[in-house]
Amino acid sequence: MAYQNKKYLLIALLFLAIPSFVFAQTMSSPNYNIENSTLDGGGESSSSSNYRSVDSISDIESGTSASTNFRNPSGFQPGAYPGIPGQPTLVNTGGTLYDSLDFIVVPGDGQQSDTTYAIAISDDNFTTFQFIQTDDTLGPNEAWQDYVGWGSGVGERVVGLQPDTEYKIRVKASYGTGSDAEDTESGYSLEATATTSGQTLSFAIAGVNSAEVVEGETTTVTSTATSIGYGLLTIGDGSPNLAAQTITVSTNASGGYTATARHDQDLTNPNSDTIATVSGTNAAPAAFGTGVTTGRFGYHTSDDSLCTGTPNRFLANDTFARMETVPYEIACDSGPVTSQITYILYKLVIGTLQPAGDYQSTVTYIATATY
Repeated sequence: MAYQNKKYLLIALLFLAIPSFVFAQTMSSPNYNIENSTLDGGGESSSSSNYRSVDSISDIESGTSASTNFRNPSGFQPGAYPGIPGQPTLVNTGGTLYDSLDFIVVPGDGQQSDTTYAIAISDDNFTTFQFIQTDDTLGPNEAWQDYVGWGSGVGERVVGLQPDTEYKIRVKASYGTGSDAEDTESGYSLEATATTSGQTLSFAIAGVNSAEVVEGETTTVTSTATSIGYGLLTIGDGSPNLAAQTITVSTNASGGYTATARHDQDLTNPNSDTIATVSGTNAAPAAFGTGVTTGRFGYHTSDDSLCTGTPNRFLANDTFARMETVPYEIACDSGPVTSQITYILYKLVIGTLQPAGDYQSTVTYIATATY
């Protein structure tokens, strides 16, 4: 029995000694003999839409060599990688954004305050994609910013998008920027989706009843959306005849809109007699004036902040301009508007020397959006 115990003990010792004995051997074959060997570096970064794996094989030497333009880390690849960010938000705020969308970056669990983020955006399910830049435009290269740089919990608005198009974004994180970011990138977050609106512009004309106060004047005539009928007027009466219409504009155009008016001719009868216009112009409106001997006709807009010339040139109520055959600005805004109403007031006085007749003129309103 004692002999058998010694045999078992010897077998165990030989088994434990085998690994160190094998590693000490010279690698050889009948044709080759390798007396000295090392295990050198290698490795690769593998990734998919949602994951990234960085692996490496390294010798025991480590450290980083650097110069002004280059950086070469040796040894194993860095082991500090940020977690994948949370799913971002992407929304069409108000449902009227046709060339932009609002987004918010959501940090992942345990991400540090110095973590930076890059945001990929695509309109074809990431078959192709671009990156949101630090000025919120689109570009081909990654743009890295920290959570505060991307607007924190308020977020930012990406611009330069196509109308009526579905977009997706996804976010990845890093502990660096530029070339450093490539060493510590996370995988991409889950995607967020939103659709831009189509470009919209609506324009409506409406009549105004008599006895309504418009820009300090009380209307004496009821108008419709398509006509202003002054009716039978007494020659030489000299009383002001006042009518108005409204124009209502809605648009989601980022550059707003401009509305203009023009006519085909002065108020003219079949004998080619005309009713004179006021002396003021759209660029320089003037008081309607008194002492009318023949006739006088002009218009006033309630828009006190036009977009060309002197913006407030119609601020005073008694400022009238003559209608002309070329279009002139009567209303505008520099951004999106909803149901913005402008009153156009028409004033007519008939003097003692105005020839009798049926006078007519056609006025055309035009609204143009700036996208």
